[in-house]
Amino acid sequence: MRDIVPGRIRKILVREVNWVGDAVLTLPALDALDRRFPEAEIVVMGRPWVAGLFAGQRGVDRVLAYQSAGAHRGLAGRWALARELRRGGFDLAVLFPNSFDAAVVPWLAGIPRRVGYPTDGRRLLLTHPVRAAARAGERHQVFRYLNLVGALGAAGEAVPRLAVTVEAARAADEFLAHHGVDPGAAWIALNPGSVYGGAKRWPAERFAAVADALTERRGLRTVLIGSGGEAPVLRSVAQAMRTPALMLGGRTAIGALPGLLRRARLLVTNDTGAMHVAAAVGAPVLAIFGPTDLEATGPLGPRRRSVRAPVPCSPCLWRECPIDHRCMTGVTVDEVVRVAEELLDETQPVACPVAQLGAPPPEGRGPARPAVFLDRDGTIIEDLGYLGDPDRIRLIPGAPEALRALQGSGYRLLVVTNQAGVARGLITEADVRRVNRRLQERLADAGVFLDGVYYCPHHPEGESPEYRKTCAARKPGPGMIERASEDFALDLAHSVIIGDHSSDAETARHFPGMRSILVLTGHGSGQFDKVKAGEVPPPDHVAVDLASAVTWLLQGPGR
Repeated sequence: MRDIVPGRIRKILVREVNWVGDAVLTLPALDALDRRFPEAEIVVMGRPWVAGLFAGQRGVDRVLAYQSAGAHRGLAGRWALARELRRGGFDLAVLFPNSFDAAVVPWLAGIPRRVGYPTDGRRLLLTHPVRAAARAGERHQVFRYLNLVGALGAAGEAVPRLAVTVEAARAADEFLAHHGVDPGAAWIALNPGSVYGGAKRWPAERFAAVADALTERRGLRTVLIGSGGEAPVLRSVAQAMRTPALMLGGRTAIGALPGLLRRARLLVTNDTGAMHVAAAVGAPVLAIFGPTDLEATGPLGPRRRSVRAPVPCSPCLWRECPIDHRCMTGVTVDEVVRVAEELLDETQPVACPVAQLGAPPPEGRGPARPAVFLDRDGTIIEDLGYLGDPDRIRLIPGAPEALRALQGSGYRLLVVTNQAGVARGLITEADVRRVNRRLQERLADAGVFLDGVYYCPHHPEGESPEYRKTCAARKPGPGMIERASEDFALDLAHSVIIGDHSSDAETARHFPGMRSILVLTGHGSGQFDKVKAGEVPPPDHVAVDLASAVTWLLQGPGR
């Protein structure tokens, strides 16, 4: 791999896998590839039903649809595609699928460096074959793709994150409204079908019973999703339900699915592609597994649970069960309802954070804009402990100028700050609000106008019972940013969070595409030591202070 170095690679072709779920599992590898080759143009080529997933993803500059049954059909079609790729001037091809076909087109196109696993008799078509590595704890399919790009020096965490573009979010809201569902309404999605075969399907009448139970106990509407070919299964579920359901089977394009699932309070699903899409956009997922291997293809991410029956013949990977389907019939309705309610409770929104918004923009919400989310203490102002006296505010040198530069570049400026001192009884919420107001005034005097300040006063070990709770708004929870997204039209996929603690970087991971910058002011130096020791996940960038962070953001490869 010595001839594949970032400075010499200008254009990369990534041949994508053919199924939606597998495509989602390649996202960590794509992100790692983008980090390894930050100046290279990355072009993703995949089947039409997969290609739509990648529009708007960070690190993907262009998407090509591989029309294997249309314009690229047969030998003549492959030659035509190869000629098109040859004109594209690619320096490197990364081949995620194992098929011979995936390697032959880049070979015909004369792409000088072709990286992939030497399977299906294609060893001679690869310039850089990669031997599959079996490592402890890496049974999941996601590692197969990460290890492939790892041979190029690319590294990343094994959790897929799928960006929900502004267009996809808006389309989801309009689609739901058109079918009588208010975008703010609470609803669950059921995905009872399976393209792979009937063996992966939990019985339709049990899906119906789960939906009825959650409707009666939680007041949640039910939306049935699936492909057009799965419509008969969806109808079976709807007919077995006592409560009405909205059927969306076959009505949503793959590009709109992330926006739709991001709105769901919960997805209850078989082992399907939609399961991975939902997990990758941060939606709570309850997956029912039977003949397939949970450890190899289960959903990944912080908001997912799985249910399966412990039978000796599972996983068998059969498409249809040759005996009594015990791996699926052994999963009871009561068990799924119980786990679903646990997951709903764990992800229930809390009446927090508190927002102190600036003056509303004259254009109202206006078009979606990216935001810079800023920690307060140790990032904008000196960290003096639990600050309750506005007169003690000390701006970090260069902070106002940096914020003014961000403001001039079109970013919304939003402060997101944990204020555990309230829960510990050391300061009051009134103190926090006074400090925040004074900070807004001080920055306004310097020509910087904050769009809003959000704070969470809770802590799970607080002294005050009123504030002693685990709160989804407290960083690294997503609540403050989710609230800001409700208050403003935000392009979260192109937003950034800057702070002096690893919790800021962890918060960014809830939002696909969002980047994080660790500053070394405040607690940052100590946190950076933990990053280097592998104790906490790394941010996207480390900067000396806020001014340096903004310089990197506005001028560096991330811009």
